[in-house]
Amino acid sequence: MELGARIKQEREKLSMSQEELSQRMNISRQAVSKWETGKSYPDIETIIKLSELFHLTLDELVKGDKTFQEKLIKEGKSKMTGLSILGFILAALGVIVVIWGGAQYPVDLMSSNFMSFLVGGLFLLAIGLVLIRWMPHWAQLSALYLTGAAIIVYLIGFKMPTYVLLSGIVVTLGAAWWLTTLILKR
Repeated sequence: MELGARIKQEREKLSMSQEELSQRMNISRQAVSKWETGKSYPDIETIIKLSELFHLTLDELVKGDKTFQEKLIKEGKSKMTGLSILGFILAALGVIVVIWGGAQYPVDLMSSNFMSFLVGGLFLLAIGLVLIRWMPHWAQLSALYLTGAAIIVYLIGFKMPTYVLLSGIVVTLGAAWWLTTLILKR
């Protein structure tokens, strides 16, 4: 039996309307309707809640729907790829580098010693978050822009000639713009 038909059958066994089920699950009635007609599937967290509500095992609830089983398997495989794992490692290293720099040197945005750790750590964090493909765009872009701002402050702290400083700022902004377009295309 397909998942949508199973949800409808179990809901009717409990004498619940779609509205009542949607309220118990904290979702819209339209979502329940889409599940029951096979237009969409609930996420795994919702399926667990449904199995508890219907007093069924996950296996009993999902077993007959081959399409949904394939979807779950595909999503499970796509979440933790080698690049995602590398992304988590780089993000963690980035946080560690920033914390280490703050412990070694006083927090001073005009100190090249502290800023070296800050920029390096933020760079690792930003690259790590970009490698995690399923990470929300806002998180990736926030890390990218924070890193860009830190780089610009770092360049200002060097007290370089104006044309060199402006060149560095233009390159930083250009790289941020280019990476933004790549992230938003995914």
